[in-house]
Amino acid sequence: MIFKKAKTTGVTQEIRIRRCYGCGAILQDTDPTEIGYVPKEMFESGEDALCERCYKLRHYSTYKQTPDFNTDYIAILNDAKEEGALVVYVLNAFCLTGSLLDGIGKYLPENVLVVVNKRDVLPRNYSDEFLTRYVESKLRPESIEPKGVLLTSTSKGINIEKMMSEINRLRNGKNVYFIGAYQVGKSSLINSLLKEFQNSTEKMITTSPYPGTTLDVISIPLDNDSYIYDTPGIYNPKSIVSFIEPEIVKYVIPRNEIRPERYPTKAGQSFLLSNLARIDYLEGPKCDIVFYKSNDVSIERCKVSKADQTFNAICQNGSLRFRTQKVQKIGDLVKTTFEVRENTPYRIRIVGLGFFDFIGDGQVIDVYAPKGVRLIAEKNEISNAE
Repeated sequence: MIFKKAKTTGVTQEIRIRRCYGCGAILQDTDPTEIGYVPKEMFESGEDALCERCYKLRHYSTYKQTPDFNTDYIAILNDAKEEGALVVYVLNAFCLTGSLLDGIGKYLPENVLVVVNKRDVLPRNYSDEFLTRYVESKLRPESIEPKGVLLTSTSKGINIEKMMSEINRLRNGKNVYFIGAYQVGKSSLINSLLKEFQNSTEKMITTSPYPGTTLDVISIPLDNDSYIYDTPGIYNPKSIVSFIEPEIVKYVIPRNEIRPERYPTKAGQSFLLSNLARIDYLEGPKCDIVFYKSNDVSIERCKVSKADQTFNAICQNGSLRFRTQKVQKIGDLVKTTFEVRENTPYRIRIVGLGFFDFIGDGQVIDVYAPKGVRLIAEKNEISNAE
């Protein structure tokens, strides 16, 4: 079937043509080999849809190896610079450090829009103004001075229209290149744009190796003379997201607003975050530790003296909702010791997994995480703006 009859209560029914919001092809559910095909259940739902071809193009990166930031990306950014094109650099609001790509600043053109996606997963009492300033402070060491920083959420529809408006304002009729780390939500952003702003050209969405590179890039027509180029997500070795299996990433990256978890803590206690990380509170006064992580990541508290045994048991527990197969015992994690002497709000980040806050007062804390995953201890300046 190609045409869909709209339900009415009268004698006649309106015949409505439904089109793919990606390529504009007329949707049909009869021939999988022809353009515009969608499965029958999707067609009959009446919802806005991508044809199967566009859907596969939009989600192709799920099934491809995540590449490093290499000469192929540099070639793409050099083209963007020469064209005077706009680069949309996508970051993840929850895991900002894990979505920043070391060394990318010197390759970006002057025309850059930074989009911080997944704003909605942060607690509502976070200040947008402070978050924007925080992002800018993290971009500064890379000498990135964007034309704007925009906070968005695809699931809540926050600032999607504004993002398209900013893209059209800044691109000056030129191409647009989307770039970002693996799993920052780049594809979801572009899907939201496609739903909101349908393709009005006769050109189709395509995927092919970018000229002179080995990278498959999705080309989405903006008009008859320009495109959005969606590049594959870039591997970031300092983030736990790049360490774990793709099928459990959805549990580690928050999908909903995170619920801070507060634990009154004393020396000798250990916290186990699934089989991904462990925090031992070795020395210090009684204090509250507040954890910020995906609601799907469980926390188990035990004595430090029993932490090895408990952690190893978690690694072998097949009934858990999820666990990584890359960590089979506590010896697979690397220990880092933090000594906090200042009496000030403090935050320790396990990049890609989350962070925890406490008031510094002479604590000694061991953090165990997979090798290569970055740990950051910093004064919690954002606490005054939350």
